[in-house]
Amino acid sequence: MAPRVQGPGPAPPLSLALALSVALALALSGPSGPPPAAGDPLLEAASRWGWRNVSCPVCRGLFGALDLALQLEPTVARVGRVAARLCQDLRLARPEICRQAVQLFQRDVVSAWARSVLRPAEACGLLLGRRCGHWDIFGDWNVSLPDTPKPPVRPPAPPPPGAPTARLLFLTDLHWDRGYTPGSEVACPDPLCCRGPARPGPGGAGFWGDYGKCDLPLHTIEALLAQLPPVATFAAAYWTGDIPAHNVWQQSRQDQLLALRTVTGLLRRHLGHLPVYPAVGNHEATPVNAFPPPYVRGNQSSAWLYDAMAEAWQDWLPPPALQTLRWGSGLGA
Repeated sequence: MAPRVQGPGPAPPLSLALALSVALALALSGPSGPPPAAGDPLLEAASRWGWRNVSCPVCRGLFGALDLALQLEPTVARVGRVAARLCQDLRLARPEICRQAVQLFQRDVVSAWARSVLRPAEACGLLLGRRCGHWDIFGDWNVSLPDTPKPPVRPPAPPPPGAPTARLLFLTDLHWDRGYTPGSEVACPDPLCCRGPARPGPGGAGFWGDYGKCDLPLHTIEALLAQLPPVATFAAAYWTGDIPAHNVWQQSRQDQLLALRTVTGLLRRHLGHLPVYPAVGNHEATPVNAFPPPYVRGNQSSAWLYDAMAEAWQDWLPPPALQTLRWGSGLGA
């Protein structure tokens, strides 16, 4: 049977990305050797193929293809492998932590890069000028203030004697570490210690916790809540988040939701009917600090977290606050 010969199909996004990268390298590199003489084919080709002669739709199409190519699974994995190798070569962490951290962060980082510096409007504005977009990634922000005289500074006045007061319970940064082990190593090379097997002899992590790069075991958090003064002495509780531990390189969404529901259950059991006003900490998400804006939909959004919080805290927050929480939250800690 004669071999089948396929005709040229549409160029895949990765091929367009490669071509664009080569074009950018050629456009930004300086001249090498003596300049070509007039009439030289290279000079004529440069005049025909320079960026200034690329139409705006073509430029936007190329960078749009590059954005798509960057977010394809093979490309994200390839970028991740290079980043993990750099992490190991620079000795930023142990190889295992480098691999786990890169695998966790790689998709969000590539997506953010594609949505910022390499957006067609930004890149083509840089290459072709304002007729094709606007480049302001590194531009200074100019905030125009109203032409209103600044009011005089008045020092705060303390409340008068006998003014009503309220006693509040403030809880923050509980950081429950499911892997905390009494007797384990306190001064380890990892970002989080007091985990793993217990060491023989003195000097290991304490039963209730330890100073250094360590978080708290659950029994310490429960003991703290159990030894509070009577709940009736408080008007309300402020809880400003940061529930999970600092092992940010190996956290999953299931881990974060388990921490949320477990500690919420402890507070509900020990605080009873006391009004609790919770806020979202930067460690609630995974990857850590990853809170996409509300216009990001689908699996890369934070709906998995906000919906679970609204369900867990529905007895504490009024409906308008729950609606705000589901829409976009408000970072508290």
